[in-house]
Amino acid sequence: MSDVLRTERNGALLRLTMTRPEKRNALNSDLVEVLDAALIEAEADDDIQVIILAAKGPVFCAGADFKEFANRTDDTSDLSAKRSAGMGRLFQMSQVKTKPVIAVVDGAALGGGAALAIACDIVIASNEAKFGYPEIKGGFTVAGVLPLLVKHIGLKAAFDLCATGRTIDVEEARSLGLVTYVVESEDILMEAERVAEQLAGYSADALSIMKQIVRKTGDLPLEEAIAYARTVKASGNN
Repeated sequence: MSDVLRTERNGALLRLTMTRPEKRNALNSDLVEVLDAALIEAEADDDIQVIILAAKGPVFCAGADFKEFANRTDDTSDLSAKRSAGMGRLFQMSQVKTKPVIAVVDGAALGGGAALAIACDIVIASNEAKFGYPEIKGGFTVAGVLPLLVKHIGLKAAFDLCATGRTIDVEEARSLGLVTYVVESEDILMEAERVAEQLAGYSADALSIMKQIVRKTGDLPLEEAIAYARTVKASGNN
């Protein structure tokens, strides 16, 4: 049992809950390592069909834990590099190539926390949810996640969010395409489980092919995207 991540199985569903509410679920080395490993394990488990990513407390995730190494006097460069590599995988959800991942955002998702949420295939957010990239206010550049944000919402909207550091409410996030569903806070886990159970009732192979096509073809010219989709579909016979 991890102190920073709770794992719950319910049939074909796996719920992963970040449990650092006192630190606003900031991504420290332990959480990054454990979450990374849990997603890799889930991808390899044929009995798991859908993954739900949630958080304990009023904040989904405040991004990287900038204070983790602040008071240490030893060389933390290797640890920092390892954490950065793990976050890079999380922000692309590259551990899970074939199964739907649903983010449950009830509260603020900031910086790397926003990147983590929108890396998921479906984002279910409460009416209390907020999204933002406030790093600029501390003199930091969100270099690692900016290209991913551009891919989701386009050049001007991505530059606006990251250059101003402003926080947007859930309705603006939905209008930008960062959020899939908006529900009341008290209903959010029930809605996530409803959607997860619906997906788990479908063909796992068909969902896998669909996910691969969606993830791969976004940056391809139309003709190449269509050819890729046909190839993947033929290889999966769905």
